[in-house]
Amino acid sequence: MKLLTILFPIFLIRILFASDYQVKTVEVLPIESYPARTTVDHVTIAVDPYPNNEKSFTAFDVPDLNSRGYFPVHIIIRNSSPYYLKIQTLYIQLETRLGNRLYSTPGTILVEDIIGNKYVDSLSRLKDGDTLSEKVAIPLSDFTGKELTNSLIDPGMVHDGFLFFFSEKNKRSLFIGSTLHIPNLKEEGTNKAIGPFTIQLDPALPNVK
Repeated sequence: MKLLTILFPIFLIRILFASDYQVKTVEVLPIESYPARTTVDHVTIAVDPYPNNEKSFTAFDVPDLNSRGYFPVHIIIRNSSPYYLKIQTLYIQLETRLGNRLYSTPGTILVEDIIGNKYVDSLSRLKDGDTLSEKVAIPLSDFTGKELTNSLIDPGMVHDGFLFFFSEKNKRSLFIGSTLHIPNLKEEGTNKAIGPFTIQLDPALPNVK
């Protein structure tokens, strides 16, 4: 009975957190305004790291996202070429200052960890006509909707999205001295490669010179 008394408030907090979740809009600025960026063959990729809870909270309604080990990176791609370009996100890596290479964590896994797998697991039990509870649907759609996924980028257009990197260590300084490695983009039809793109994050970090 004592165990149930202890667990119930935790369960209630998770429900309240999910039901009160607020979706926030992330503004995409002109790509020249991002200090961490590079250009290859008329394609510019900029990176905006979210190094602390305060900044992450401006994009996602989780007040302690970084403290939980998740570090969002906003990636903005401007395709100034005359071609449709394909981006594959699977092999994008964050290389830390210690030389460790991290792959991103899918938004669904992040939400499962933050909110609880009980709610996310309900996805697999949905039948035709069923509606997913807002306790799950709102945060899940927010994270996955803002996530950078495999996409086709139109000529002359800007495409953006977030990747989420997880680290149990260096929670206050993961991005310092880190580099984002983005593999080649491919032209639709010809598969001609553009890239790769290597972007140092320090220029985008406050108090880092």
